[in-house]
Amino acid sequence: MKQFTTYLLLLLAFTSSGIIAVAQDIKVTAAASHYDVATGDRFKIEFRVNANIDNFKPPKISDFRVLSGPNQSTSMSWVNGKTSANISYSYILMAVKEGSFIIPAAEVIIDGKKYQSNTIEINVSKGANVQNNPNSNNATVTKNSGDLFIKSSVNKTTVYQGEHLVATYQLFTKINIAANEMVKNADLNGFWSQEINIGQAQWTQEIINGERWNIATIRKIVLFPQRSGELEIDPLEMRFITQKRVSGGQSIFDQFFGQVVEEEHIVKSKPIKIKVLPHPTPKPDGFINAVGQLKMTTEVSANEVKANEAINIKINISGIGNLPLIDNPQINFPKEFEIYDPKITDNTKTSNVGVSGSKEYNYLVIPRYQGDFTIDPIIFSYFNPSTKKYETIKSNPIVLKINKGDGTENNVTYTAAGKEDIKILGEDIRYIHTDTPQFVLNANNLYNTWKFYSLLLLAPLLFIIAFIIRNKTRAANSDIARVKSKKAGRLAAKLLSSAKKSLAANDKNAFYEATSKALFGYVGDKLNIAVADLTQENIKSSLAAKDVDDNIINSLIETIDLCDMARFAPVPVSEQEVYDKAENIIQQIEKAVA
Repeated sequence: MKQFTTYLLLLLAFTSSGIIAVAQDIKVTAAASHYDVATGDRFKIEFRVNANIDNFKPPKISDFRVLSGPNQSTSMSWVNGKTSANISYSYILMAVKEGSFIIPAAEVIIDGKKYQSNTIEINVSKGANVQNNPNSNNATVTKNSGDLFIKSSVNKTTVYQGEHLVATYQLFTKINIAANEMVKNADLNGFWSQEINIGQAQWTQEIINGERWNIATIRKIVLFPQRSGELEIDPLEMRFITQKRVSGGQSIFDQFFGQVVEEEHIVKSKPIKIKVLPHPTPKPDGFINAVGQLKMTTEVSANEVKANEAINIKINISGIGNLPLIDNPQINFPKEFEIYDPKITDNTKTSNVGVSGSKEYNYLVIPRYQGDFTIDPIIFSYFNPSTKKYETIKSNPIVLKINKGDGTENNVTYTAAGKEDIKILGEDIRYIHTDTPQFVLNANNLYNTWKFYSLLLLAPLLFIIAFIIRNKTRAANSDIARVKSKKAGRLAAKLLSSAKKSLAANDKNAFYEATSKALFGYVGDKLNIAVADLTQENIKSSLAAKDVDDNIINSLIETIDLCDMARFAPVPVSEQEVYDKAENIIQQIEKAVA
């Protein structure tokens, strides 16, 4: 009875305090758990409103690292049949540099009117050395607590080079998660990777050893090993802010209902070792590093055309396998054909079964002479991991009949006897005159004039200049790394344009994927880093070797991590901010790396 009376008195005290709050004017206040801190210290700031609000506009926090927030909590009170709210928005911050800093006012809108909180002044003294990098952490944390962990798994641990496997990362938790942040993405040295779009995390519950766990898949990746031997998938590392309600607060409200305590956790997955087997030897003709269950078809736009008319030869490779990584099919074209680099169309999708779909190679060829030509059968060989054997597909020979073109300059036909044996066609035959020819010097002839001798002297000079220019052009074009580096910015701009289209269509997953690809692809082309070697450590060291500013490098890594994280969890910044940041990073690196 005593206990009931105590609770009743507490409830009455709380209710009476609520009545007073209703009668008071609207207040928006800001407070900090500590106003004097040292670098490396964590502290909490809180914005409180004693009324229902329409909108909350947080302050721009630039001098501190935001570890979590905004975290919203609401308490309700009922007075005379009316409901009123006390709302708070809190942040967990870390001090990263010395000095005195002002946290600006927050703004709320209530019934169409704007209200502002007070500002907060925080004095920061020298403490722990904290890098200005979201991936660094020197705060006191709970590491790998028993209430929260990331499970990493693969669908197979032994594969052939180029054979796909799927890595899955699952989050297990028994406590409420308020915020999260990617600390270190899994390094995939030796692998080419492709993300599986899983959308927003879907939570399920499971009883394990008598305890209820909340489980969500946070990431799935299709991996293709690029070399044989033993490879390791490094751990995925994340930071979580969790909330736990405890009793024993100072206020009546906290004593009655309990108060929320926030804790920080650094959680790592376990590394995974993969045994990669080499392809058997000898390798057959037509093997272009294709692995999977594949097939090939060929198509010719026309088997009979006129000289100088274009022909399209399409090669379609489809099925399940490492389609994005296979080389161009080899075709033995006649030397009388002008050949252009193939247009490649990628119609693949990534799922739990790997990468499936098709890849089309469209060759544009222009025969310059008339005659009958045969293109040898196109041979396509691939390795099938299921049968552990090579499979070979051979097309039929492509027979082409090239008729006389509209002009006369190239109307030469090749006979079966050999391309050296030619004959002049019908209308190109000229009558042979049997009279003795008479050669008469024309008075207007250029010969033996100053113009003639000037041209005679100028011709070798022009030839030498043309020869030098041609050699320089060939040398420049042969330096593939240099060409890729020069074009890296333009290619990245195209990929960012694709990201912008996804943003306009409100497709956030596609936006973050395109932005991440743009940044990774740009750095790979700019620094001549192979796709399989595009790791954060390689990127950092390569950019540092080019004397790129550390702030630019850190910003690049931060943005890449943000794009990866945003695909399965909310992020505290807008997509437009991410786009602008990516664009600015590329511009800065372009200026820094000539």
